[in-house]
Amino acid sequence: MSRELTTDEVRAEFLKHVQAIIRNWETVKLAENSVRARLEGLAFSLLVLLDGGSVGLPAFIVAPCPHPADREFHQEEGTNWWPENDWEAAKANISGGLHEDF
Repeated sequence: MSRELTTDEVRAEFLKHVQAIIRNWETVKLAENSVRARLEGLAFSLLVLLDGGSVGLPAFIVAPCPHPADREFHQEEGTNWWPENDWEAAKANISGGLHEDF
């Protein structure tokens, strides 16, 4: 019986794909085989992943989630502040620990 993936399953699939992207850019042959070209390729592939261009994975929501005191601080400083978002609004939000799980 099919079901919705859990947050842990979504996180695992996302990180598995990140590992695959790394393996690809580790071995890809480029005409310009510079470190910068490989890093740009890696960055581009990660953005494609987030945008929903990777086979078998959907797009991912990416939005700022500033510290609660951010708006007040910026108002006092006379500078612009980041839009506020709710961590709990999205189902299966995998952000907030990806670097640790990686």
